[in-house]
Amino acid sequence: MFEFKICENEMNFENEQYFTRMIVNGKGEGHDKGEPRLRCAVSITLIVKETKKELNLRANIYWDAKYPKTHPIFTGGSLVNFVKEQGHNYDEFKKYWDKVKRLASNVFTDEEILEFQKKMQVTA
Repeated sequence: MFEFKICENEMNFENEQYFTRMIVNGKGEGHDKGEPRLRCAVSITLIVKETKKELNLRANIYWDAKYPKTHPIFTGGSLVNFVKEQGHNYDEFKKYWDKVKRLASNVFTDEEILEFQKKMQVTA
């Protein structure tokens, strides 16, 4: 089982062991390593269902106009340490987390991406 729910300012991801909530704090243009990017700042709460323990993270999700893909950058704690402290195998957790990261790219609408790409073509 893997569930994914999205609304305008929130995304939820869930499987049998974990629940993750991403709250959108803000969107706009930004830069990553000097390159212009479409940027979304999010707050993340990861909950281990079995222990009810949670880890709070912040992330910037970037849309790269040159190489159309997202780049999530997380801060606020070590996922590896947190998962191991719960007695879970990180390699198994990573399968869940990879889905979360991939689906997080849906934070940008098609309209936002197209508008940003048009703007980058004008300035190029």
